[in-house]
Amino acid sequence: MMRFLARGRDAEIYDIGDGRVLRKAMDGRSLASEAAVMAHAWHAGVPVPRVHDVTDDGAIVMDRVDGPTLLEDLLTRPDSVDGVMRTLVELHDLVHAVPAPAGMRRGTLPGDRLLHVDLHVINVIRTADGPVLIDWTNARSGPPEADLAMTWILHSSVRAADAGLDDEQFFSGMQRQMSESLLALVDVAPIAAVLPEVAEWRLADPSVSAAEGDRVRTLAATFPALPE
Repeated sequence: MMRFLARGRDAEIYDIGDGRVLRKAMDGRSLASEAAVMAHAWHAGVPVPRVHDVTDDGAIVMDRVDGPTLLEDLLTRPDSVDGVMRTLVELHDLVHAVPAPAGMRRGTLPGDRLLHVDLHVINVIRTADGPVLIDWTNARSGPPEADLAMTWILHSSVRAADAGLDDEQFFSGMQRQMSESLLALVDVAPIAAVLPEVAEWRLADPSVSAAEGDRVRTLAATFPALPE
């Protein structure tokens, strides 16, 4: 028997027993291509849930991953921002060391590296064996700096409600710390070069509200400064 576990913007997760879950798109589309990317990453040593099967209706059967998200880590220990950002950068390095699989969809920027394009503190689960990167819906090929640019945009443009939180003042302070810490760990110049194009990727996402879209445009125009 399936037991509902969680729902995100795009998919639902069900526990199906035996240490496995079913990831099913809410719009009914097949997730076979996402499963193939996850399997490619897993075989290359990237810490992702292991894929076991794709059902006839396109849902992914994969390992269940238990633990807090990095956001939950931050809420418990707000002084751990620098450590959490280092974890994100280390995950970027692992992902970008992998060539994109043949036939993978390409971004609008040149490059042959595997990109996650949704690598943020909610999509990393801290397990007993280390961090695990989930939700590969937006993965594509391209240059590593584009993936880092998207991570910066995601952490800088959302509001507390987008992360399921109520305290906007607290979240804004933490958000600024995350964004500044991330930029202190990477080479900013290559990110600046691709950020306008990556902002367009974000704006093309139908889940982005008009208000968030305005914030993304402001960020792209003022990078690396954060809007007041």
